[in-house]
Formats: sequence, C-alpha cells, structure tokens
Amino acid sequence: MSSLAVMMTACLIIGAIYDRKMSRFEEQSEKFDARMAAVEERREASGQNAMLESARAYMETQGQQDEPDRYAIFDTMPADWGGENDGFVYHAIPEEYERTGGYFPEKMQCYTYILCKLYGVEYSVVVALIEQESGYTFDKVGDDGNSIGYMQVYESAHTDRMERLNCTNLMNPYQNVKVGIDFLAELIEKYGTVQDALAAYNYGERGAREHLWNNGIYVYSYNEGIMSRARELEEEWGIEKTD
Repeated sequence: MSSLAVMMTACLIIGAIYDRKMSRFEEQSEKFDARMAAVEERREASGQNAMLESARAYMETQGQQDEPDRYAIFDTMPADWGGENDGFVYHAIPEEYERTGGYFPEKMQCYTYILCKLYGVEYSVVVALIEQESGYTFDKVGDDGNSIGYMQVYESAHTDRMERLNCTNLMNPYQNVKVGIDFLAELIEKYGTVQDALAAYNYGERGAREHLWNNGIYVYSYNEGIMSRARELEEEWGIEKTD
C-alpha cells in the first residue's frame, strides 16, 4: 500500500473516531440540558425560585443590593458530577427555617443525596443533621467562628481531611457537605452505629467518651432528635426501610 493510501486510511479512521466522540458528547450534552430543564421546572413548581427572589428582594430592601449575591455560590457546581440519584425525593424545608435564612435547593439536595449513596450514609440522617446543626443556612458560622456551614464543620479539626478531599472552603456548600459526610461515614464505620457516630460528631470523639459513654449515656437529645427526625423524613418521602 502506498504512503498516500496509508495516510488517507489513517485520516478516515481518525475522522470516524472523532465523529463517534462528538456524537457521544452531543448525546450527553442533550441529556444534561434535559435534566437541568427538568430541575428548573421542579424549582419553579415547588416555589424555590420564588423563595430565592423573595430573599434577594428582602436584601435589597435592607440596603444590601450592592453586596455580592450570597446565593451565587450554588451556581459554581455543574450538575454533571456523575453518580445515581434514583430514589431521590425533593425535600421542601419547613417554613420556619426559610424565614431564618434556610436555603436547600434541589441541585444541592441531589449532590448531597449522591454523596450519601457513595459513602453508604443514610440521606435522611444527613438532612436531619443539617437541619439540626444549621437550620439549612449554608453560610452559618457558630461556636465563636469555629463551626462552619450546613454541617457546622470545624476547620481546625479537619485540615488533613480537607486536603485529602481537595476541599479548600467550608463556606462553599458543596465542599462543606463533602467534608461533613466523609467525617460522619468514618465515625459510623469506627463506632458501628449511627447513634454513637452522631454523639462523636456532636461532642468530638474524646468528648463523647468522657462526657457520655464513660457515664453510661448513649442516647441523649442530640442523637435521639436527629434519628427521630430522620425517621419522620423517611415517612414524609415515602421511604420504606427493610431491616
């Protein structure tokens, strides 16, 4: 075969490969666009868009219109992170949390749900924990500035974890839940039960041992409240557990 024929054959093969890749890319792009359109429709139907606009309007009436949009950070994560969200049910947060700054959009919920599935942690427990810790306020700061975000993560206690997970900003809601869920999953694996893991999450492992377990206390208001709320959420979402 002549060198010209070889070159032409190679070009045809490369062209065919390129066409297949572009076809797959276009197919994935169409699926992504369709998924985001569906999310937007659900946001509109559920009132999330109206709630966000109301919050922004309130900020303007308070003379904060020149400040950066605090909700813009939710648009920094593309919704093509992979993973399966089969079984996901949108959670409309209670009004009392909306009134105090709570915001948990569907895109954020999907991301959290997928992380929970990847880590083997009950999504209902994480949502109940977020409700307890921050009232769904993604930029909440507590404990004299030490605990941050949805899951009220202590940055000083998780610097190594953050580096391992490539998370640099706990005020970013996506990074916050990733660090928090990674920590909770580690505690569940270490202590064997969600009940004890929540106690360690709340008190710290040493604190839980000294203040609770050494005194024979395993169930108290914090972990009992979260586990009870998780069961309520499962009933609300129509999730049947098979134990």
